[in-house]
Amino acid sequence: MLPVVRRSLRAAPVRSLHTSAPRRGVLRTLWSTRVVRYPVYATASLTASVVAILGGLMIYDSMTYETASRHNLIPSMEASVKGGPEGLPILNTRKEEGLGKRKERLVILGGGWAAVALLSRIDRDAYDVVLVSPNNFFLFTPLLPSAAVGTVETRSIIESLRRLLSTVSGSYVQGSAQTLVQAADLDSKTLRETQAKGLVEVEVISGDGWDGDRPCNTKQARIYVPYDKLVIAVGSVTNNYGVKGLENCFRLKTIHDARDLRKRLMDNLEIAALPTLSEDERRRLLSVVVCGGGPTGVEAAAEVFDMIQEDVERFFPKELRKLASVHLLQDRAHILNTYSEAISNFAEQKFRRVGIDVTTNAIVDEVRTDSVVFKKNNPQTGEAEHHSIPSGCTIWSAGITMADFSRSLSKSLPKQGHPHALRVDEHLRVLGTPPGTVYALGDASTIDYDIAGALEHKLASFPGTELGYSDVSLIVASLRRKFPIAATHLSEMRRLFNEFDRDGNHRLSHDELREMVLSATRKMTSLPPTAQVASQEGKYLGRKLNKYAQRRDAGTLPSDGDIDDEVYRPFRYRGLGSVARL
Repeated sequence: MLPVVRRSLRAAPVRSLHTSAPRRGVLRTLWSTRVVRYPVYATASLTASVVAILGGLMIYDSMTYETASRHNLIPSMEASVKGGPEGLPILNTRKEEGLGKRKERLVILGGGWAAVALLSRIDRDAYDVVLVSPNNFFLFTPLLPSAAVGTVETRSIIESLRRLLSTVSGSYVQGSAQTLVQAADLDSKTLRETQAKGLVEVEVISGDGWDGDRPCNTKQARIYVPYDKLVIAVGSVTNNYGVKGLENCFRLKTIHDARDLRKRLMDNLEIAALPTLSEDERRRLLSVVVCGGGPTGVEAAAEVFDMIQEDVERFFPKELRKLASVHLLQDRAHILNTYSEAISNFAEQKFRRVGIDVTTNAIVDEVRTDSVVFKKNNPQTGEAEHHSIPSGCTIWSAGITMADFSRSLSKSLPKQGHPHALRVDEHLRVLGTPPGTVYALGDASTIDYDIAGALEHKLASFPGTELGYSDVSLIVASLRRKFPIAATHLSEMRRLFNEFDRDGNHRLSHDELREMVLSATRKMTSLPPTAQVASQEGKYLGRKLNKYAQRRDAGTLPSDGDIDDEVYRPFRYRGLGSVARL
C-alpha cells in the first residue's frame, strides 16, 4: 500500500500560483510584427553588403598596388656627353640590368596610331624605349570632325603618352626629329661613347611650340637620341598641291585645328545673327566649303550639316538655318573613291538628298578670304570653266604628303624616291638602311612589293630555261610567303599555269612565268593611309621585336642571312572594313 501512495504523490500535478499565462515582453511583441522585423532585416543586409564591397575593394587595392622599385622607375634622362657631326649633347636613358648587361635602345619617332599600337604589344623588359613626339598625347583622329562641331569634347579624344609609356618603363622626349645619322657616318669617339647603331637629331620643343605640321617659336635647342632600333612613325602632313591661299583654310590634323574650326563656325553664327548684316553677307558667312572628298572631308561636311540642322535652329534665329549651306568639292569622279562603288554612290545620293552640295571633278585653283575658286570641265565643250563659291569657312582635306623628316631622309637614302612616303619592304624595314635597324610605319611608309626582283632571285636557283608545274608551284609558294598581299592573286595556280602554257607542253619558260606573275599581280594596290593599317603595322612590329628579343636573350639568333625573315613572318594586312560617318 505504501508504494502506491508514493507513486500517487510523485504523479500529483504542481499547481501554478498564477491564474493566467505570463505576459510576453514588449520588445518580443514588436519583433513579431512584420512592420518592424523586415526593415531591420533589410538594413542589416544592406549594411553587410556595403561592408563586404568596401572590404573587397580595399583587399583588391592592397593586392594590386605596385610599389615603385628601381626596375620600374622611369629612367632619368641625362645629356652626359657631346658628339656626332654637330657636337650636340647625346641623350642617355639607358638602364643597367646588372653585371653590365644593357638592353637595346628602341627609339620611336611619333605618337600616333602606329606608335601607340607598338607600345601596346612590346614586352616591358625587352628594350629601353624612348618616344620622341612634339605632342605628349595620343589623338583619336577619326573624331576630329566631331570635336570641331562639339559632338564630342576634345579632352575625350586624347590620351597621355606618358601613361602609355609607363607600361614599358619608357622615356618621353617632347621634340621633333630633324635628321638621321647612321653609324657609318659617326666618328670613333661617338661610337665608343654611345655604342649605338645611329643617332637621331631632335629639336626640343618648349612651351606651345608646335602647330601640327612644323615647330614654331621654339628655342634653338637640339640633342642627339641614340638608337639600336629606330621606328619612324611620324605620320604625314596636309598636301597643299600648290594651291594659292591655303592660309585661309582650316585643316583637321591636330586638336588645335578642331578648336580653331569650332571657334570660326561659332563666330560666323554670332555675326550672322546681328541685324545690321545684309542677306548676301549672311549667306556668305554661313557658307562652309569643304575641299576634299575623302573620309575626313565627307565626315566634316556631314558633321557641320548636322550642327546646322540641329543646333542652329535651337539656339539661333530660325532664318539662319535656311541661309546656311555646306559645299563639298572633290577632284575625282566620286567622293570616297577609296571605298567600294556602292558606298561612294550611297554617300553622294544621301548628301544630295539632304541638301549638301557635292561637286565632283572640281580642281581648286585658289582659296580667298571670302570665296573658293575652282575649275571644272564643261561636259559639252570639254573646256575648263572657272567657278566661285562664296565662303565664310573653308576646310582643306584634299590629301596628305610626307613630313619634313621623312622627306629629308628619303632624299639621303638609296632605293627611295616615292613622292609621298618612305619605301619599306615586307618586314617594314626602310629600304637603303642596314637590315633590322630602321623601320617605318603608318602614313610615313609605303610597302614596296618588289615581286619581280624576288622572282628573278628565285629563278637564278633553277637551272634550265623551262620549269614544270611542281617547280612553278614552289616558286609561287615562296612569293606568296614573302608577299602576303599577293597570296589571293596567285592562289589559282592550276588555272594560271594552263593559261600561260600556250604551247601545251606542260612547262613554262622563264619569260612565260614572268608574264604570268606580272599579269596576276597587276591589280595589286598599295595599302591606304588609314588608322587601321597603321595600328596593324604597329602591333605586327611589336610582336616581331618581342620574338627577336626572346631569341636574342636565348642566344639563338641566326648569325647570317635575313634575320627578320628567320625570326618572324612578313607583314600581312587584314582589312576589317572602312567606316565613314555620314
